[in-house]
Amino acid sequence: MLQTTEQLEAKNQQQRSVLFSNSLSFVWMFCNNDTLQCSHCLPGWTEHASRCFLLSQDAQKWENARRHCLDMGGDLAVVLSAEDQAFLTNMTFQYTQQHPEVNFHSAWIGMQDMVREGTHVWVNGNSIQPDLIYWRPSEPNNAIASWDVDKAGQDCVAIVPPDEIGTEDWLNSWDDIVCLGARHYICETKAFIFTSQSLFQPPLSEKS
Repeated sequence: MLQTTEQLEAKNQQQRSVLFSNSLSFVWMFCNNDTLQCSHCLPGWTEHASRCFLLSQDAQKWENARRHCLDMGGDLAVVLSAEDQAFLTNMTFQYTQQHPEVNFHSAWIGMQDMVREGTHVWVNGNSIQPDLIYWRPSEPNNAIASWDVDKAGQDCVAIVPPDEIGTEDWLNSWDDIVCLGARHYICETKAFIFTSQSLFQPPLSEKS
């Protein structure tokens, strides 16, 4: 049955009233107000494998970096696959290419061996999978930095961008570093999927 113009206008008005209601105001954080196009990630974040990633503009100690990620409703990035490793390593490489003026050494990810030396675990509680190991040559070495007066060693892990992408072993970018050193960092959070249920359930970072 064909709807009349009045019925279509009434239906559109009802849909607009729901979309612009206070309960759905968080949705517009994912949308461009000019184009009205929406994304699965907040502005500044990049979508990959149903997750959103953000490479920081600032440098922080590992603990502070993780706190910043948690404050945004996520955590430091975790490598779940070879595709993740390629994506994150390329992210750091592209940043150095686009910002040559920045003193960019590496970017923290969510791995550390603070509890037991040599036993690296991810912030999600998982151990490193034997088929997903991407250390740089001669790493991890737990070297003691000259300024490390506490002799704490290198218990936190960062990705060091390669000189080139696609060369042999370019994925091997992990380096254990003193956790108190200031580094850029990569946060991750779940991508926002637009479903009838998610429209009425704000993402974690928006919940009180």
